[in-house]
Amino acid sequence: MALDMKVREKKESTVIQLIGRVIGVDGEKFSKKLDGVYSKRKKRLILDMSNVTFLDSHGLGTIVYYFHSMQKEKRDFVILNTNPDPTTYVKRLFELTNLDKILTIVSTVDEA
Repeated sequence: MALDMKVREKKESTVIQLIGRVIGVDGEKFSKKLDGVYSKRKKRLILDMSNVTFLDSHGLGTIVYYFHSMQKEKRDFVILNTNPDPTTYVKRLFELTNLDKILTIVSTVDEA
């Protein structure tokens, strides 16, 4: 399944919903989308990964890069994973890489 991205604007936040696999060319599209949202300088970026089935190393590196960039500017970068299954790919990926200890990851829209 190719990557589908939907962007929604809220008051001080932008939500990017990812659906599918973030690999190869789609990973480059993902980077460009994040860069465009980042440059709008909103206070919070919410990356909804609830429907991501795979994320390659380029996509993971992109997330870490923008997380740190926003953190330096006192802006919030939040990962949203509403999938209740504790064995989901995204949850396991962040645990295996120990990024769950660094990134802000929430499981409900209200927390985001």
